[in-house]
Amino acid sequence: MSQRHTHDGTFIHKALIRFIVTIGCLSVAFLSSGQSFSLGLKAGPSLTWTDFNRDVSGDFGTQPKLGYTVGGIISFPLKNRFSFVSEFAYTLKGRRVTFNEGTWENNATYRFFDVSMALRKSYNLKLRKDVYTRWFFNIGPNIEYWLGGDGKITTGIQDSKYTVVFDKKPDANFHNNYINDPNRWLFGIDVGIGADATISKVQRVNLELRFTYGHTYLGKKNSSSSLEILGFQDTLLANFKTLTLTASYYFDFDLKKSKMGRSNKDKEIKRKR
Repeated sequence: MSQRHTHDGTFIHKALIRFIVTIGCLSVAFLSSGQSFSLGLKAGPSLTWTDFNRDVSGDFGTQPKLGYTVGGIISFPLKNRFSFVSEFAYTLKGRRVTFNEGTWENNATYRFFDVSMALRKSYNLKLRKDVYTRWFFNIGPNIEYWLGGDGKITTGIQDSKYTVVFDKKPDANFHNNYINDPNRWLFGIDVGIGADATISKVQRVNLELRFTYGHTYLGKKNSSSSLEILGFQDTLLANFKTLTLTASYYFDFDLKKSKMGRSNKDKEIKRKR
C-alpha cells in the first residue's frame, strides 16, 4: 500500500468519523434539551447517471440506471420553520456503461450504506381547509459506503454475469469483477424539495424529490477494475449523479408535553388520595 493511499484513506476515515460524531452529538443535544422530534421511515425509486472524468469520457457512453433507497429518518425542529434532518439508508444503484464503440455494455448494480444530514426550511402551503400542509427545501452533505455489487457484460453475442470483488489479485475466474484500490467512501451533496402533510396529531406523510451530486470518483488513476473477458474495458474515474423520489411516514414526539402530562396525572392522583 502506498504512502499516498494510506494518507488518503486516513483522511477519509477521519472525515467520516467527524461527520457521524457531529450527527450523534446534535441528536443527543436535541433530545437532552427536551425538544420535540420526529422519527420516520422512507423508501422510493432512484435514477442514476454516471459522470466520467474528462480524460476518459471519450472512451465510454452511459445510460441511466434504475435503483431504490429504503431507510430511517430523525428530524428536530428549529426556530423560524427550520429543522435538522438526519437519514440512514440502504441504497441500490449503479451504472450502465457502453464501450467498444457502443457494442458492449457493462450493466453494474452496486449496494451502498447511505448517511446524510440536512438543514430544512419549511413554508405553509394551503391545499385543503382541513389538511395542514407545507412545502420545504433542504440541503446538506451525503456520505455513502460501497458495500459490494454485481452486474452483467453484454457483448451482442452472449451475456456474462459477475460479482464485484474488492482488493484481490485477479485470477482466471470469469465470474468476478476485481476492483482494486477503490474509493469505497463516496462524498456528495444532497439538494431536495418536497411537501409535507399532517394526517393526525402525531403522524405526517412526506414526499420529496432529491438530487445527489456525487463528488468522489469510484477510484483513482492507479485504481483498477478487471474482468477476465477479452475486450472488457472499465474505468473508476467516474462518479454518480442521482435523482430520488421518496415517500416518508413520520411519527412526531414532544418530550415536554409528555412530561407535563405525567406531572398533571401525578397531581390528580395525589388529590384523590
